[in-house]
Amino acid sequence: MHHVPFSQRRPAAWIARHAHFMQRLADLETRVLGDRLAAIDTARPVWICGMARAGSTVLLEYLADGATFATHRYSDYPWLWTPYWWNHLYARLPLPKRPPRERAHRDRLLVGPDSPEAFEDVFWMHFFPGRHDPAVDQVIGGDAEHAAFDRFLDAHMRKLIAVRGAQRYLAKANEQLPRLGYLARRYPQARFVVPVRDPVAQVASLLKQDRLFMQLSGEDPEVGRHLVRSGHVEFGPGKRALNVGDAAATRAITDCFAQGRIAEGYARQWAMQYGHALDRLDADPALRDACLWVGYEALCADPQDGLRRIGRHVGLDEAEIERRVARHAPRLSVPDYPLPFPAEEVARLRALTDPIRRRIAVLS
Repeated sequence: MHHVPFSQRRPAAWIARHAHFMQRLADLETRVLGDRLAAIDTARPVWICGMARAGSTVLLEYLADGATFATHRYSDYPWLWTPYWWNHLYARLPLPKRPPRERAHRDRLLVGPDSPEAFEDVFWMHFFPGRHDPAVDQVIGGDAEHAAFDRFLDAHMRKLIAVRGAQRYLAKANEQLPRLGYLARRYPQARFVVPVRDPVAQVASLLKQDRLFMQLSGEDPEVGRHLVRSGHVEFGPGKRALNVGDAAATRAITDCFAQGRIAEGYARQWAMQYGHALDRLDADPALRDACLWVGYEALCADPQDGLRRIGRHVGLDEAEIERRVARHAPRLSVPDYPLPFPAEEVARLRALTDPIRRRIAVLS
């Protein structure tokens, strides 16, 4: 049984093996476009960043709905490196129209080739070796230097903005919290949206996805390889702890995953990942102001108010906010599946996450 289409099996594997060649091709695209890119402003990008299963895809779709933001789409993969050339070619291909269908996560979200998706991590993995390796500290602070990546990412933003006919760059990146300092130093006007969910519910959702993608990978091993190649290591056979500078805590999470204590591992990851972000923001008032924490339950309880807050935070005008709110507020509702934990397991998960949950409650 094949769950991954041919276009994301053979070509994606080849591109991943030849990333240095693709980088050179991307540099050539940048040089050819020349002055066309130089006139584009990238000063105010937006990143949606936080642990998976907190509503980040819904927020991505909300912000991507319109001509303001350019973001990656499903149809960009695996030809991410040369977005301008690929999108011009793609628009001319005699492809049949495909209606939206529920995505592989089986979580009610309908997607099609033009739906926004998270693919930026492919580039971080290439330029920063050891991304997603639990033995490597994943924190990239404002004092880090990587001129080649800076040039590439900025040019990539410009190319997406140009080919979409948009004004600003937008990306969802679940691994971005340890990189906030790096991005904020380079883009002082950037805005970050940090979705977060009640930890027990978020752990339950992660566990549900992990079991699903473990099953899909058992039916088609290419599923796991596809997830890792595209930078999605939150669940499934390639899931990995995100090391944010605490080696002992990271080992504990890795041990949980290896020993089948998946829910505990996710709870520890939740506390460590969001806790690190909170500490970083406490030390940097400007970065704290650039970040908007969005509680998923509060957003679902009052979606109009929550979506307006997000729109204002990223600098949309009021008319554009109201248009988007009218379209997207009715879509928001808390999932209705029951928590898969007995009372004693819930208590253990709460004990691991409550100190961080209380700190987040003040912000969201």
